[in-house]
Amino acid sequence: MRKLLAMVNIIAVIAIIVFMIKPFQTSPPKVKVTVGEVAIPTTDGSYCWDGLFSGGCVDKEYGSIVAMAGEYKPTVVSPGQKINVTFDKKPKSVDAERWMGEEQAKRVEWKNRMITAPEQKGVYVYHIVAHWKQGDGSYAFSVEVK
Repeated sequence: MRKLLAMVNIIAVIAIIVFMIKPFQTSPPKVKVTVGEVAIPTTDGSYCWDGLFSGGCVDKEYGSIVAMAGEYKPTVVSPGQKINVTFDKKPKSVDAERWMGEEQAKRVEWKNRMITAPEQKGVYVYHIVAHWKQGDGSYAFSVEVK
């Protein structure tokens, strides 16, 4: 009976470790974007990911970054407000850019998991590309500075 109980405990510990480490994951970690207590909806874009037993790239077709973020209505933020960007798993690096219109991209600083909203009123689209050892993923969201 003790051997059976010990075996069950070992299997339970292994199962917990497997689900925590997520070695079978086939896509990049999810992103969570918030401003204050408000969640900002994001759109997942194209990615490449190498899981333990499988890997590959998925190309999601959008006419532009602005169209990618257009799946959701922009979230209203205040000028200069901090936008918090976190991932289920910490990335090695993150590249971020802000779009105002289809052709006006500007690289923005992603520091301490934060992006600062612009001071000028308007609708802005953010494109985030995060990089991990297993691959990379892209995400987009929009805000309206009022």
